[in-house]
Amino acid sequence: MAAAGAHLVNIIGICGSLRKASFNRGLLNSAIKLSQESPIPGLKIEVVEIDSLPFINTDLEKDGKYPPAVEAFRQKILEADGFLFASPEYNYSVSPVLKNAIDWASRPPNVWATKSAAIISAGGGFGGGRAQYHLRQIGVFLDLQFHQQA
Repeated sequence: MAAAGAHLVNIIGICGSLRKASFNRGLLNSAIKLSQESPIPGLKIEVVEIDSLPFINTDLEKDGKYPPAVEAFRQKILEADGFLFASPEYNYSVSPVLKNAIDWASRPPNVWATKSAAIISAGGGFGGGRAQYHLRQIGVFLDLQFHQQA
């Protein structure tokens, strides 16, 4: 808990896997636990689920509004100070469900812009490194500020 008057850093955790036994979800949960046990106050990590987001389709945008699940997701992204992506690797890239969430929040106005981000991955032979690289490339276009080191 942050001290009185101290700023609480609000981090949104996003898991790119929908699998219940996902290693990346486990890694994200471990990061949350570590942040809660930290002697350094003021960090809050909240997981925002992306499984209810429809496939991106601009036909769903009506009068400058998005579907309710998308509006709620975009609002969480807008209110966040930064992001912790837990990304599996699918065919040298991020998972389709993660890319879908990223795309919805990048629609005008882009709510990712100028925010801090970090990536964690768990997986097979390369451990998600190629997905991390691709996510950083996506972030350059979106003006996400990825931290290179912990």
